[in-house]
Amino acid sequence: MLIKEENKIDKYIPAFLLKDSSTFWIFLLASLGVAIQLTVRGPAAYNNYIIFESSFSHLINDQNLYRNYWDEYNDLYLYSPTFALLIAPLTLMPLWIQVIIWCCLNGFCVYYALRLLPLNNRQRLGMCLFMLIEYINASQNVQVAPMVAAFIIFAFAFFERDKIFLAAFFIILATFIKVYALVAAILFLFYPNKLRFILYMIFWATIFLLAPLLVNTPHQVMFQYHQWINLTLSIHQGEETGVNPNIAIPLSVMGWLKTWFNLNPPALYIQLNGTVLLCLPFLRKQYYKNINFKLLVLASILIWAMIFNHIAESASYIVAILGATVWLVTGKRDILTIALAVLVFVLSVLSPTSLFPHYIKIHYVVPYALKAFPCILLWFVIIYKLLFTEFNSPLAVKS
Repeated sequence: MLIKEENKIDKYIPAFLLKDSSTFWIFLLASLGVAIQLTVRGPAAYNNYIIFESSFSHLINDQNLYRNYWDEYNDLYLYSPTFALLIAPLTLMPLWIQVIIWCCLNGFCVYYALRLLPLNNRQRLGMCLFMLIEYINASQNVQVAPMVAAFIIFAFAFFERDKIFLAAFFIILATFIKVYALVAAILFLFYPNKLRFILYMIFWATIFLLAPLLVNTPHQVMFQYHQWINLTLSIHQGEETGVNPNIAIPLSVMGWLKTWFNLNPPALYIQLNGTVLLCLPFLRKQYYKNINFKLLVLASILIWAMIFNHIAESASYIVAILGATVWLVTGKRDILTIALAVLVFVLSVLSPTSLFPHYIKIHYVVPYALKAFPCILLWFVIIYKLLFTEFNSPLAVKS
């Protein structure tokens, strides 16, 4: 586990906030608050969830999941056919109850992800408070991103506990919600039983791939997957050509290069280079048993999933911010750490909110993808540290 000195300000933190249950209650209350706000505002406020909920009826009625249904909701369904099946149990309840359960489920997943990490209660509290505004932003937009980020951490935690079967399950589950989660599979390089992990991945991928057969014919399932692939490729092409892009200015390295330097290289080229950099720290095999090193790799994976995503948007940035908090609580408290933490919090967390000056937001933050910039900068700092820092042998600390 981690070597951490006792924080001198602990005595100023109320004792109840350092209890095991404090982060649970913070996420629960935040989730309930958002859910109540959404249900009061009405269906327009939780349009994203209506997309999820409607997908199951489209699936069982042999309707194309990936066309426009303007009479039901705005935007398109962008997830796998399997996700439409996974949402089925919630559809048995009234819509407003579904929204409340969905928000609370997201909050519980993030809470439990923090609980599984080898951290003490002070560190978990610090992570919770740092990401809370970003979590509320994602919840207000009824996103799947908090859950996906949590599943990536679940996989890491189960790898650490030698529960390879469960690690593979959560990676595949997250991937069938958001494809970028597949990058978490790279964590298997740290651990033994690599062949067994690959076999488990194949097993779970087969189960999830074929799951829609429970409610559809093979022909219809193949049709749905074909439509999903076509939609994904068309969105990618739209971002590349600038013709009907899904996201005008993606909050990624691609968006940053375009808005700052007027550069528009192919997204695949940038993503391949980012993948190479992400993999380089795995060459340092002498640190495979060092938990500080592995947590830093986990942070880099979570941030990578956003900053190299060609359609990254503000509402999904909880994934990157969660990665930033892992880095923050496991690193040294030096000037660079403090400066980067402030930059991430101000530009990446606060900038989309009403707490941020409107003029700066409209004229600088949005046009220049400034929400993404601190996370991009932080990711390169993390990669540098992973490649060149000496990591001491870790000692356990009580959580």
